[in-house]
Amino acid sequence: MSGENDYAEAFIKALRALAGGAADGAAEIAEGLLLRRPDDPSVHQLMAAVELRRSKPADAARWAASSLSARPNHYSTLILAAQASRALDDWSGAVERYRRAAEIEPERPEAAFGAALTAIHESLDSAAGVVDDLARRFPDYGPGWEELGGHFERNGSWRLAAQAFTYAMNERPSAKLSVRLGSALQALGRRDQAATYYQKALEIDPKSAEAWFKLGLALHDGRLPAQAAEAYRRALSLRPGLAEAETNLGMALQEQRQLDSAKQAYGRAINLRPSTFGRVAQALATAPKGELWLDLGALRAHLLELGRLSR
Repeated sequence: MSGENDYAEAFIKALRALAGGAADGAAEIAEGLLLRRPDDPSVHQLMAAVELRRSKPADAARWAASSLSARPNHYSTLILAAQASRALDDWSGAVERYRRAAEIEPERPEAAFGAALTAIHESLDSAAGVVDDLARRFPDYGPGWEELGGHFERNGSWRLAAQAFTYAMNERPSAKLSVRLGSALQALGRRDQAATYYQKALEIDPKSAEAWFKLGLALHDGRLPAQAAEAYRRALSLRPGLAEAETNLGMALQEQRQLDSAKQAYGRAINLRPSTFGRVAQALATAPKGELWLDLGALRAHLLELGRLSR
């Protein structure tokens, strides 16, 4: 009986190591378990989870397959097999396993969201219907909505991204999610709503440089240069190397006819990222609030000097 207890305790220890991010430690324990019971499908499942965490999807797929050969309808192993297939770009294999898992346990969301993601990866044509179906069945599954929103975000499907991130925010709000939702709304031209979510992000995490910067963009788009400038300054106080914030700060100051301060910000931006010079030169030439320089080399040197002096 003590052998059984030792085996169970070692298994639990491996799971805890895996959950804690110690994949190599979990692998070492799992390999010891495998020596003791080489045909145990639960150990093969554990090895599949370990290899996925170690970014070895081919090995994970092999272990998941050997585990499924002993228990073909095991839900968690089917999910691991599907994840391994996705990592190997075997999308048809992934959707087959997700759908099988969903048939076995239709009330669990992981398989439904996995199948949806793989289907949408193949074609965005069905995306709206898939989102509506998931919203009806699993409106509170935050991790799935966040992953789905990320897929739409990467593909520039901003309306669907905003919808997915809204569901994710309803379940587990975070500063990062709020910024992503705001960005999707801003891409749709809904800058007032976007600003609301950036402010919500700052309520959660006042030290989010990204949220301050994004708020600055929304305020700037809304023709509020003074408020935008303050938001850019807050972003820079938290992340001084943010060249884009320096460039946008210069533009906001220039719009307020504070040309000397604007040029200092432009100079700091160019010092941080030389490639911003083209955008800066174009912005600075904007009449009637800027300056027109015919000698771009002299302009670059002038701005760089101002930037160095104002740091």
